Amino acid sequence: MNRPVKHYPNLYIPGAAKSGTSTIHSLLNQHPKISMSSVKEPHFWTHPNFNQYSKNDIDAYLNLFSKNEDIIYRGESSTGYMIFPSFLKRLKKTETAHLKFIFLLRNPIDRIYSHYWWLKGIGSEQLNLKEAILKDIESEPDHNDRLPEANYKYYFQFGLYYKWLNFYYSNFKAANIKIITHEALKAKPLDTINECFDFLNLDPLDTIETIHSNKTQILRFPFLYKLSKLLVFNKLKIPYFIKKMVPKQIKVWLRKHLLQKVFKLTSTNKTYPKMNVEDRLWLKELYKNDVNQLRKLTGLPFKEWSDFNMH
Repeated sequence: MNRPVKHYPNLYIPGAAKSGTSTIHSLLNQHPKISMSSVKEPHFWTHPNFNQYSKNDIDAYLNLFSKNEDIIYRGESSTGYMIFPSFLKRLKKTETAHLKFIFLLRNPIDRIYSHYWWLKGIGSEQLNLKEAILKDIESEPDHNDRLPEANYKYYFQFGLYYKWLNFYYSNFKAANIKIITHEALKAKPLDTINECFDFLNLDPLDTIETIHSNKTQILRFPFLYKLSKLLVFNKLKIPYFIKKMVPKQIKVWLRKHLLQKVFKLTSTNKTYPKMNVEDRLWLKELYKNDVNQLRKLTGLPFKEWSDFNMH
């Protein structure tokens, strides 16, 4: 890590997953003084091989950002940074006073439901909602414990906003942390993104290109997409001699294009079903204590999350 601090990002959107981080990543990138990474989630700071990074690995990361000298903020949006402690441990070894963090939080009930149906829709989840959530509800997130196709579950843990943000407030000044909600960004995108620019001491924009990225999709043949991910991430159980026979050019093409093509061919316009009242009330009970603590920590009311408002 022998590089000047100025070469590294100074803006992070660590989460929450399935709350619209792809959208805010794209919206922030519309400001002329911001360069968001060309790969939205590089997971540079939490990669298992972090301590073995070569100069080429570091260069590849830094090349995700514009070299334009007029840029004030270079940012990225790896959602794993919110729940994996290695991010803060490694970041704290650098100069951190200049860093800014924007968290985009969604009603945890809707977030967990979207997370579940995202994995269900691409063939990575077979259990029903309650079984899937309870299966790892007590498990502490581990960066090395992911599905073979490179996705994470930890449905419940991803929505414990107080638990994870408390680490940020304990390590950084509150003035360097901005929290917005998925619901506000959806209802008033220009006003909400201009709040972020104000937090960064940047001029507001008069207009933005409205973007809705990374929507949860229901695929026609989800098992095909899952197989494609396993193939791309080299997790399919294929005899070694067959792997050796595949030309390198084909492997490179598969990594770059296969997932996108399979996703496009199998995607549908179907939406996942509405959550029933029983499940919604069950999830409210699971999350209400964390939401109450989050309000105290941040001083924000989160009135958009009507499930948790006093009636």
